[in-house]
Amino acid sequence: MKVTYLIKLFSLLLIFVFTGCSSTTESQPLVTQPYLSLIDDTGREVIVTSKPERVVILNPEALRLFYQLGGTVSGFASAPGIPVPEAAKASVNVGQINQVSLEKLISLRPDLVIGHPFFHENLKDSHETSNVPLALLSISSYEAVQNYGKLFGQLLGKGTEADMALKETEARIQSILSKLPARSTTFAAVTIMPMGISLQKSGTLTLDIADKLRLINVAESMESGEMPGSVPYSLEKLVEADPDFLFIEVHGTQEYGQRKLQEDLESSPAWASLRAVKEGTMYFLPSDFVNNPGLNIDRPIEYLAKLVYPDVYGK
Repeated sequence: MKVTYLIKLFSLLLIFVFTGCSSTTESQPLVTQPYLSLIDDTGREVIVTSKPERVVILNPEALRLFYQLGGTVSGFASAPGIPVPEAAKASVNVGQINQVSLEKLISLRPDLVIGHPFFHENLKDSHETSNVPLALLSISSYEAVQNYGKLFGQLLGKGTEADMALKETEARIQSILSKLPARSTTFAAVTIMPMGISLQKSGTLTLDIADKLRLINVAESMESGEMPGSVPYSLEKLVEADPDFLFIEVHGTQEYGQRKLQEDLESSPAWASLRAVKEGTMYFLPSDFVNNPGLNIDRPIEYLAKLVYPDVYGK
C-alpha cells in the first residue's frame, strides 16, 4: 500500500509540474528576434524588426547601390548633377538631399529610412519618436561599398547574390591595380560647392581612389577648416604645394563648376603659375567621383588611372 501511495503521489507531482510549466510558458510574451541590427556612421544602433517593404533613401550614393543589388524604394532624395537610377524614377521624389520634404516623407509611411550623416542627422529625433528606423550611412570609400553592399543584400534577403556581385567588383579592381607603376605623383582635389571652394583632405571617394592609385595628396598636411575632412581654399598654399595634378570636383552641374572656376580661381594671375595649369594636367572629374557608383566603382578607379598613368593604362 505504501508503494501504491508513493506512485500515486509521484504521478500527481509530475502532473503539477508539467501543468505549471505549460501555464508559465503560455503566460510569457513571445520574444522575437530583430530582422537586422546595425551600427550606422554616427555610432547609433539601428534595429530593423522585419524585412522592410517601404524603404526611403535620402542618400543618392546608397540609392544607386541599393538598386544595383535588386532593391526598390518608395521614395528618394535627389542632388544636382547626380543621376537617379532609371528604375527609381517611378517612386516619389521627396526633395533634394539638403531640403527633404518631411510631409512627403511621412506620407510614404516608410519602415526604413536611409540618410546621410552630414545632411540628415537632424531627422534622428523625429524618427525615434515615430519608431521608424533611420540609418545614416556615408558610402565614400570602396570599403563602404563592400560593407553596405553586404548589408543591403541582407536587408533584401539576397545575401548570396550580393556577395557574388561584390566579388566580381573586387576582381575588376585588382585587375586595374595590378598594373600600377612605382612613381611618386602629387595632386590636389578642389571641391566646388554652392557654400564655397575647398581642398579635400580626408573622407571622400576621390581621395580613397587616389590612395589606391598611390597618389600623394598635398592637402593632407594642411590645417582643416570648419567642414570635416576639408581645407579652406587658399591659392597661396596651393601654389606653394604646386601638385602634379589638379582634380576639380563639382557638387552641382559642370556648367556651374566652370563658371565658378572662371570667376573665383582663374581670375587670379597666380592660378596660371600652377604646374598643373601650365602642363594641362587639370581635370574636371565626372559625377562618379561625387556620387559613389557602387558596384561600378572600378569605373572611376580606371578613369583616374588613365589620367595619371596614360602610358600604362591608355588615354
